Amino acid sequence: MKHLIYILFLLSSYLTFSQVEFTANASRTRIAVNERLRIEFKMNVDGDNFTPPNFVGFQVVAGPSQAVSQSWVNGKSSMTKSYTYVLKPTKTGKLTIQQSVMTYNGNEYKTTPQVINVTGAVAQPKGPDDQSISVEDSIHLVAEVSDANPYLNEAIRVVYKLYVSNETGVTGWNELDSPKYRDFWSQNIDNRNRQVKNGTYQGQPYRYLVLREAVLYPQKTGKLEIEPLTLDVQVQIPTSRRDFFGRPYTTTVSRTVSAGKRAITVKNLPAIGRPASFTGAVGEFDFKVETDRAQLDAGESLTATVGVSGSGNLKLMELPKLKAPQSLEVYDPERINKVSTNIYGMRGSIKDSYTVVPQYGGKYVIPPVEFSYFDPKKEQYITKSSGEILLMVEGDAPTTASNDTAVASESESKNLIKSNVPFAFIKTDTQLIDKTKSYFFNTTTYWAILGGLLLILPVVLLYRGQVEKRSADVDGNRIRTANKLSKKYLSTAKKNLGNHELFYISLEKSLHNYLKSKLHIQTADMSKDKVDELLDQRNASPTTRKEFSELLASCEFARYTPSSEASMKEDYEKAGRVLNDIDKQLKK
Repeated sequence: MKHLIYILFLLSSYLTFSQVEFTANASRTRIAVNERLRIEFKMNVDGDNFTPPNFVGFQVVAGPSQAVSQSWVNGKSSMTKSYTYVLKPTKTGKLTIQQSVMTYNGNEYKTTPQVINVTGAVAQPKGPDDQSISVEDSIHLVAEVSDANPYLNEAIRVVYKLYVSNETGVTGWNELDSPKYRDFWSQNIDNRNRQVKNGTYQGQPYRYLVLREAVLYPQKTGKLEIEPLTLDVQVQIPTSRRDFFGRPYTTTVSRTVSAGKRAITVKNLPAIGRPASFTGAVGEFDFKVETDRAQLDAGESLTATVGVSGSGNLKLMELPKLKAPQSLEVYDPERINKVSTNIYGMRGSIKDSYTVVPQYGGKYVIPPVEFSYFDPKKEQYITKSSGEILLMVEGDAPTTASNDTAVASESESKNLIKSNVPFAFIKTDTQLIDKTKSYFFNTTTYWAILGGLLLILPVVLLYRGQVEKRSADVDGNRIRTANKLSKKYLSTAKKNLGNHELFYISLEKSLHNYLKSKLHIQTADMSKDKVDELLDQRNASPTTRKEFSELLASCEFARYTPSSEASMKEDYEKAGRVLNDIDKQLKK
């Protein structure tokens, strides 16, 4: 029985001990040196021996004011006891209000220290209970650029962060303006796992959220600008009003924040020491030229690959060409891309796969292939060579007779008259002419023509009316003209395959005129978002819209980057396929 009483006594003591609350609450955690704050030390028991802190760095303007309240709810009593001071800071900086102490039932209790940030004087100081917070100081949108002075075609990172002060909250936002990356090859990085993190902004503690990340490759030298990201943010800020428990009420306001324009100064690649084999590669790469076999029979085929792997502008570079002896028939290469893009740039490999067919037996040497790139970290050009490749081909060696002589002999034999055709140039049929004169008037043909003219007259008048009506249709004529120009420039692009600049100029004009004819849109309105919206309204599929946007982007950036004939051919075929798909989908 004695043990039971002792256990009950300990349990009641523990419950009493665990229910004691002794807190310190400052009305503001950030004030100016010419402002005041109120701090309240509150307990939920009738404690003794209350000892306030020394308030180092503050002057006590008023207090302590003591308040005691007691209430009964559902037969249970509760009480609060508080000591309140009004303080004025005596200096700027980060000041700490130390712990206060009180005792209850022989146990000592302490409050948590309060950190107060004191800034310089303000023109309109606030009172000790003014909880209003400047919206401008509570939220910031920042664009962090990894390198503001990169080389041409060197990857840089742009990270957009939304900083929010600890006293405020954000309930949502709408994007007003998206950042534009003119003169950059760009790719947005998927950021689905957004997490709020703690950080600092201008030396003050903030929470922040990464909203968007992008990797950019500058395509021009000189000073380039990144257009800002602008948001409309719904911000929750505390007010001077408090609820029954002393917690401040909050209000939601709308605030427009912008990351501002960012200037990027792009350096040109050094002209001194630039190798002749340099084709625009920037980064860190490995280079290989390989064949899938070294011995084969004449007429059989082998595969030779020219490949580059590593990190850098893999999608924007041009691979060196494979050179082979004339007796080896080499077909146009097939491009194989295995490139992924993350916040640090492109990484992976690209290959040109050639099909090679030896015509005759013998030993053949594929000469070395050189590949040069610029390493921005080392700030120097690096050249790598593949070395010679020896092929052993079984079969007959080529004859000494020249192909040109054989062709000439064959051509001459076609002009000879064979001995078994003795009358080859004597005509065997005749064309006789009737000498009897005939008159056209009053003949069947005469009346047929006259009747036909009378029947054609209404058709001519109807056609003339349609022509006049069509001539008056200004918008329709503009659309038809744009459609014709689109086909014309697409045909011109095909003729310019191999001419990098003329090809992409023609292809871009074809796409623009196609938009004019199909979507009734002018060149000035041809933004990426506008075109995508109009295609969506006309029931174009998401895949087709994405491919069309990629074509427009390819034409825009291809002017500043070298492209192979294979890449141009791929873009031409893609353009024809995408335009055909849009035609089918818009007719539905």
